[in-house]
Amino acid sequence: MPSRRSVLVGLGGLVAGGGALIGTGAFTTVEAQRTVNVSTTGDGSAFLGLAAARDNGGFVDDSGDTVIIDLDGGDAADNADGTGINQRAETTFRNLVTVTNNGTQSITSLSLTMDVSDDDDDVVEADTFEFTVSPSDGNGNQDTVSNGSNILTGNNVSSSLSSGSSINFGMIIDLIDGGDSQNLPSSATYTLTVRAETANSTATPSS
Repeated sequence: MPSRRSVLVGLGGLVAGGGALIGTGAFTTVEAQRTVNVSTTGDGSAFLGLAAARDNGGFVDDSGDTVIIDLDGGDAADNADGTGINQRAETTFRNLVTVTNNGTQSITSLSLTMDVSDDDDDVVEADTFEFTVSPSDGNGNQDTVSNGSNILTGNNVSSSLSSGSSINFGMIIDLIDGGDSQNLPSSATYTLTVRAETANSTATPSS
């Protein structure tokens, strides 16, 4: 029969072996607290910067914290005689907003989606809204994308937006094949969502 001393030695060897097997740093739960600094800012200086494009026709107001696109002939429009877009027509507004990547990662997808909240639900967004895209100087090649699509097409414009780079977008409103009886209801709410994605993360900064 083994002595008490030899049994204790044996158990000690077993524990040492088990520790080597599972690693001395093994744990079940760790909870740690760290300080995180977060601040918000207006559209112009946010990670995804939004500002009125040069020569936007007076349809974009960026004097406040949030960019406002006003196509109803209101205070933002230079043309004081106009009170709205034509019915039964397709109207194009190029170079309304300049989007700037103020972040540190390249943007690989930049999608624009117009949503219409209407009690009668007669406006089909896909038939009514498209977007134009062009270099940030407003010149050069233009491209057109459908509602909800990525404007970084890689055709006439770049397929990505590197840190510090900018691009312009505008809007096409089709009231021939779209709208509500070739019109846009004034009682509806129109919301534009700008969604930027990088290769490593996703953000929805503005709507």
